Amino acid sequence: MPAPASRLFQTVFLDLIGFGIVLPLLPSFGFKYTESAALIGALVATDSLLTFVVAPWWGRLSDRIGRRPVLLVGLAGSVLSYLAFGLAGSLAVLFLSRIISGATGATIHVAQAYLADVTPAERRSHAMGLIGAAFGLGFTVGPAIGGIASRYGDSLPGLIAAGIAGANLLLAWRWLPETDVRRRPDYRPLPLRETGLGLPAGVMFASTLAFTAIYVSFPLFAQEVLHYERPAVSSFFVVIGLVTIVVQGRLVGKLAPRVGEQRLVLVGSLIMAAGFGLFPVASVSTAGLVLCLVALTSGFCLVGPSLAGLVSRRAPAEGQGRVLGLLQSVGAVARIVGPPALGFVQQAAGPPAPFFAAAGAALAAAVVASVGPGENPVPAN
Repeated sequence: MPAPASRLFQTVFLDLIGFGIVLPLLPSFGFKYTESAALIGALVATDSLLTFVVAPWWGRLSDRIGRRPVLLVGLAGSVLSYLAFGLAGSLAVLFLSRIISGATGATIHVAQAYLADVTPAERRSHAMGLIGAAFGLGFTVGPAIGGIASRYGDSLPGLIAAGIAGANLLLAWRWLPETDVRRRPDYRPLPLRETGLGLPAGVMFASTLAFTAIYVSFPLFAQEVLHYERPAVSSFFVVIGLVTIVVQGRLVGKLAPRVGEQRLVLVGSLIMAAGFGLFPVASVSTAGLVLCLVALTSGFCLVGPSLAGLVSRRAPAEGQGRVLGLLQSVGAVARIVGPPALGFVQQAAGPPAPFFAAAGAALAAAVVASVGPGENPVPAN
């Protein structure tokens, strides 16, 4: 791994430790102030709502002024959002923490653009998988820290996350270099028709919407139906992180050149659909629950970096930030719609219903993926 890429990997990993600490605890913390599953879903979705609004703008800005300063702003936002989460004494402050997180949330898609700057076109899916591996590592370490810290008070997990984020900001400011891509002084936003998104955007929306069940429906189902305590729920997110490390860190890079990104997206969507569809029945045993988590997480991990690599290869070098920001926005829309929608489904049809709905969304992603890329690709950079 080149030195800039390895330092970026470290930056993303440390940032996602905080994410992994906070996200599994967010539904149960919200439950202290409201019993409405839909409102808790809205709390989880707030971050994504702001990401949807600002991600393309942050991406365009990184295309114009460079990746490094935008990444530093995102890391500073993480510090503030985790502090607000740790000090929250009301539902309003929890919402504020998610607003700050979403408004400054530029880390992932700008990191993807950073890797696209320093990676040959044929290795893009592997590079995007490294972002996923950092996510997996963060989601392995973070929930473990959060589960232990939550035993000693509600403030401690957020304060620990803020401390890690602050250290990460200082390390990135000192050690993370800028990329060498030349940018036009007369930069103009890349026209949408030249982004190469096409049908991949539809797959991103459907697959991400399905996976939002993990963030809201799963913690509530595990606590209310399966009667697991908070630390146990956090431990299941460690499983999700470990699977993410293996699939995105290793398998995607090996499989994408051999079978193609579109096939990986199709297979991943089908595996995810099977995991969600079997979840309400299989989760009555711990082994069955873990197997379903492994399946649905593996499927989603095949889809994400394959789509990002495909879209990155289809976009011109000077538009990587905007294109990947747009793809991130599509995922953000799904994360906006998914949590409250699945919360309403749960209230209307019972705790198992969101998982069947998620299986249907994953099947829809498979149908879209089977159609084809949709647009003629831009020549590889």
